[in-house]
Amino acid sequence: MELRRLQREMQRDLFGGVSAIGACIAETAPLATEARLGIYRHAYVARLIETLEDHYPVLHGILGDEDFEALGAAFIREFPSTHRSIRWYGRELADFLAARSPFDEQPIFAEIARFEWTLAEAFDSADAEVIGRVTLQAVRPAEWADLTFSFHPSVRRLAFEWNTVAAWKAMTAGTDPPRPERSPEAVEWLVWRSGLENYFRSLDPMEATALDAALRGSCFAEICAGLTEHLAEQEIPLRAASLIATWSESDLLSGL
Repeated sequence: MELRRLQREMQRDLFGGVSAIGACIAETAPLATEARLGIYRHAYVARLIETLEDHYPVLHGILGDEDFEALGAAFIREFPSTHRSIRWYGRELADFLAARSPFDEQPIFAEIARFEWTLAEAFDSADAEVIGRVTLQAVRPAEWADLTFSFHPSVRRLAFEWNTVAAWKAMTAGTDPPRPERSPEAVEWLVWRSGLENYFRSLDPMEATALDAALRGSCFAEICAGLTEHLAEQEIPLRAASLIATWSESDLLSGL
């Protein structure tokens, strides 16, 4: 059997499908063919569960070893590894948790998974030069209306309905997490990396509106227009400019 076909048959067996790989495995004492294949099946699942533990340490800590292993096994059955790099395995776990019993009974689990994946994604994002206040100050007043903004590749936006970040902080600090509590309204969050460190903070509705518009490529005039429901018209330009200065000082902006 040619190498490519051998690889495909082995993969089918690991994924639980019908495979002809058994005919190519020597049955030598003390292990039968099925036992030899079983070692690889177990190793495949165990390695992917270890990867999920690495990617989701806080979720693992909250669920405990037994429940997390059961979660991992169920997830692997539905989402076998397809990427060349194991770093990207587990991206779908938050959606999986939100839709599968019994984990969907605690929606905060899915939010914690989404937060952990986003933090890792931000940390592994591409590098880019950032602009500071000096660059903004060099923009002539007449140019501001049409000005658009480029953001550092690490910038991510999230919205959580539960006290997810408080639970994550407590677990990371080695203390007991608070009981899950749902907010009256979803809280908007910003995640990004500066240098070699991740940062995150909540956003009030006004900043969230402005930031999302800027991320969509809206110009300064359009960003200001979107703030009319939050501020009096005469306050908008100065407040919007202040927000952009804050983004620049936080290393969020990579270009104008």
